[in-house]
Amino acid sequence: MESGEKKGLGKIFLAGKEMVWGKGAVAGGFVFLSGAEGRDDKTNVPVSGIKAQTELALERIRERLEEAGTSLENVVKFVWYLSDRSQEQAFYDARDGWLAKNAPNLFKERSYASTLLIVGLARYDMLVEIDCIAYVPRRE
Repeated sequence: MESGEKKGLGKIFLAGKEMVWGKGAVAGGFVFLSGAEGRDDKTNVPVSGIKAQTELALERIRERLEEAGTSLENVVKFVWYLSDRSQEQAFYDARDGWLAKNAPNLFKERSYASTLLIVGLARYDMLVEIDCIAYVPRRE
């Protein structure tokens, strides 16, 4: 793909239903991912607990980054959305444990910009949503 082109990453389906947003897009050497959530693919219901939702959302991000030709180690920005401030430390514990295992250099170096927001999410039972931007290295 030429650096001046934009390419969509495709649609999202949960419980067999097409969602009203896509996975994200690649443009200008970067991938911009839509918010990833911890919803079960088969039921469209969030999995139980902040740890499970965080890990599933991060797993979706990893998969989508790979589809776009990059990896977690190339993330330059994360935005973390939590629905409940009292879950903040449990979220950090889940996030940091997952990143330490799945993107050790990114975790060790903290080589990304980051913002945490406490917000209302799309469903009352959603505890976390995560979006990110990553660099897509040139393939020579």
